[in-house]
Amino acid sequence: MNIEQTKEAIRVMQAFVDGKEVQRHGKHWNPKESLKPDWSDINEPCWDFDNCYYRIKPTPVLRPWTADEVPLGAWIRYKRALHDRSILAWTSNQADRDMWLDEREHSTDGGKNWLPCGVMEEAK
Repeated sequence: MNIEQTKEAIRVMQAFVDGKEVQRHGKHWNPKESLKPDWSDINEPCWDFDNCYYRIKPTPVLRPWTADEVPLGAWIRYKRALHDRSILAWTSNQADRDMWLDEREHSTDGGKNWLPCGVMEEAK
């Protein structure tokens, strides 16, 4: 391992010592076969840096929809007024979509299940 790889290994190992979740995937992963490596959670790492890559498990982050991601026709309601519903319509207004993330939730199955008005992404 070079100096930068060693620094990264120390950073991940220190995060594990500090109680953060760590993941690994084998170095046999081929980016031509799969767009993303198959990261696995590990509880007791063996620190096999010759055969595995390691990382601190990313924390998912909820971000507002883009205009193209708004599920048109879904129901939307205020989180605090559960009985008040309306039909979700497209908007190009980013401020509206930001407000939806904080104050509203949506349903695409007629109100059986309610989800946040946004997209869950892996933190970078």
